[in-house]
Amino acid sequence: MRTDEEELLVQSIRAGTVRHRNILIVPATIDQLYRAAKTYKQAYDRSVKSGLMTEQGLEMWMIENTLLPKSFVVSRKNAEDNIDSIKKDLYKNRFSSTSLKALRSNLKNARAKLDDLISPKRSMFHQTCEYFAQTQKIIYLLQNTTFKNKERYHPRNIDFIINIWQSSILTETEVRYLARSSTWKSIWNNRGFGFDLFKKRKNTDLTINQRNLLTWSKVYDNIQESIDCPSDEVIADDDMLDGWFLIQKDKREQEAKERDKESLVGPKGKNSNMAKAGHVFLPKNRGYDISSLNTGNDSPTTFESDIKVKN
Repeated sequence: MRTDEEELLVQSIRAGTVRHRNILIVPATIDQLYRAAKTYKQAYDRSVKSGLMTEQGLEMWMIENTLLPKSFVVSRKNAEDNIDSIKKDLYKNRFSSTSLKALRSNLKNARAKLDDLISPKRSMFHQTCEYFAQTQKIIYLLQNTTFKNKERYHPRNIDFIINIWQSSILTETEVRYLARSSTWKSIWNNRGFGFDLFKKRKNTDLTINQRNLLTWSKVYDNIQESIDCPSDEVIADDDMLDGWFLIQKDKREQEAKERDKESLVGPKGKNSNMAKAGHVFLPKNRGYDISSLNTGNDSPTTFESDIKVKN
């Protein structure tokens, strides 16, 4: 993306408005957002009473009628886990161009497989309570925030306005790119020096693009502050950085499991009766994951669940 294109996107997000010829969509006020949320709830409740399926109900109905495979839920989870696994491998193999090429191909195929799996459900999502309620919410907001030639605009065909508004919402990939761009970083890094990040309007909330840009800007700040901060090349690669996120998450979970072990038997090498025990019985209602406590356990201690029931 050229620098002038970056600046146009950044400044349009800062302005918060959506322009199309003589049509202007302004940010909603907090009061309007409250009424829109109320509109969503009322529309959802009405659609449930009328017999429209929820998203979960649609999924179950499609499985029962073989429009989705019986293993849909498991297959979707496995496909998502596979994508995460490939992203981790991208980070782990970041220094091997040959491995990266193969992994990127695998990732593309894995995403296509997931898309094929959920495509039938996506094609019928418009028949759900969630879709109906969300549409009513969007219509309410746009009817109250759209102007033409500085006058409130109520077109006969609201779909035209909805398309303009939806096309203005940036994808996650686009937002992440802008959050890393020199155009935005020069603004973000100098915030607090007498200027506003975004145009202020009375009683208005952040737009979707503004909220997403702030979120990713803070995420990248947190990455830079991490003791395991990856290289700039990794940060600039969304999939590889996602792999780094997942690996860091695994590390935190493993550390939490180690703390659980130590809280039960004491630190490694500590001379205590519990540490010397061959088996430790834990109450079932304490919520311990017995398998995770035993996994990687290099001590002779084995954790077991207390299955005895006292009358």
